[in-house]
Amino acid sequence: LSRPMPRKPSAAARFGTRFHTWVETRLGRQLDLIEPEDLPGRGDEDLESDEDFRQLVASFESGDFGTRPPHSLEAPFALLLGGQVIRGRIDAVYKTDDGFLVVDWKTSQTQTADPLQLALYRLAWAELHNVDIECVQAAFYYVRSNQVVAFDDLPGRAELERRLVAVLEA
Repeated sequence: LSRPMPRKPSAAARFGTRFHTWVETRLGRQLDLIEPEDLPGRGDEDLESDEDFRQLVASFESGDFGTRPPHSLEAPFALLLGGQVIRGRIDAVYKTDDGFLVVDWKTSQTQTADPLQLALYRLAWAELHNVDIECVQAAFYYVRSNQVVAFDDLPGRAELERRLVAVLEA
């Protein structure tokens, strides 16, 4: 089995978790017994401020996805790729005129997310729902700047497997 090494908890990750919890609640998925202020690390001094969180929420509410109802939230998946099981959750999936749009919320200050993440999400959604991969679009939504960054040239199964095998053999 190949597993990533655990990372030290970070303020940015906790802040992102807080935002994801808020979005899930805002868009209709209730998380029983957990409030954002109850999240692990919420009392840490290095977390972004409540004002920063309020600005992020306001940006989301006035942005492209603030009132758009999702088809699915926090959609779990397990994908067998190159002999490895890859598990994850897709932040949101929206129906479009010609298929679906998988979206990953990004709360960071910079736009440095790796499009391969979206390629995995796109493939997982297509295969789990028996949809042609060409009918699944993928995008990062950078909440702070209200920018949707979509990719038209994401690799499919064969290229993702090739890349994964190359990394595992290195």
